[in-house]
Formats: sequence, structure tokens, C-alpha cells
Amino acid sequence: MKVRRIVTGTDAQGRSVFTSDEQLNDVFGGGGMEGFHEQGSLALVELWKGVLPSDNSVISMREGPFELEPDPRSLMVRLATFPPEPEGTAKPGQGTDSHPGFHITDTTDIIIVLEGEVYSMMETGEKLLKAGDVLIQRGTNHAWSNRSGKPCKIAAIMLSTRKS
Repeated sequence: MKVRRIVTGTDAQGRSVFTSDEQLNDVFGGGGMEGFHEQGSLALVELWKGVLPSDNSVISMREGPFELEPDPRSLMVRLATFPPEPEGTAKPGQGTDSHPGFHITDTTDIIIVLEGEVYSMMETGEKLLKAGDVLIQRGTNHAWSNRSGKPCKIAAIMLSTRKS
């Protein structure tokens, strides 16, 4: 199994950019993990490593009004469906004026496209993400643009980068 992983960052001027776009291979090389052969060959791709003081003893949901970012020192797991946007909404190549949805969060996000396709827009360019692609969004100014004419469903794991 190969998975496309795209990572964002900032350039010397502090603008959002794509820092890598690569195919990651199955860590088992197609052979599967020992002890799992009865179920078939397990394929596993490691996407990102981060540090959190996680507490597995509680199950929690944030109460109150919606907030885009998770609380400090926490994470948020979401599924989102982007509807198709009206033609002409995106104007690639115009920095933060490229799309009305440009925003920035104090998070590291792991975005997995489950169905459909969506453009990830940075100030300096854009990439088309399709089902199975993974984007590591690292606190950069960005927007989402669905120009496909069909809904796009993503999974988002948002890790807060705020300490308090």
C-alpha cells in the first residue's frame, strides 16, 4: 500500500507553502506483520509522529458552541464534508485573496481525504487531494476549495500547538 502524504510549512517570508509531496510505502514492504497472516497481509503506513500529553482514561466531547481549534494541549478528531462551491470562487495565484475561506489555526492537522477531491490552497500554490491522500497541515494559512461538482468527505485530526 502506498499513501500520498503532503506536508505544509512556511517559507523565509513567513508565507504558507507545501514543503513535501511524496508517496509513503508500507513499512512491512507488502509482507504483512508477523502474527497477522490469518487475516491477510496487514499494510501499515506511518504518516506523522507528534507529542501530546494524552490521557486515555477519559472520553470527552467539548461542550458549548463550535470552536475551530481544539483546546490547548488537546486534540480534536472530525469528519467534514465540503460541498461543491460555485464556479469562480477560487482564484488561484492571488495569495490569501485566492479564496474567501483562507484561515490559520494554532494546530498540526492530519487531513485524510475519504471521498471525492478537494484543493488545499496555500498562499503560494495549491494541490489537488483525492481519496486516500493525506495532508499534514502545520499551522499555515490555508483554504479548502471543492471544484469537483460533488461533495468531498475528509477526516481531520487536529492537534493543538497551544500550551495554555
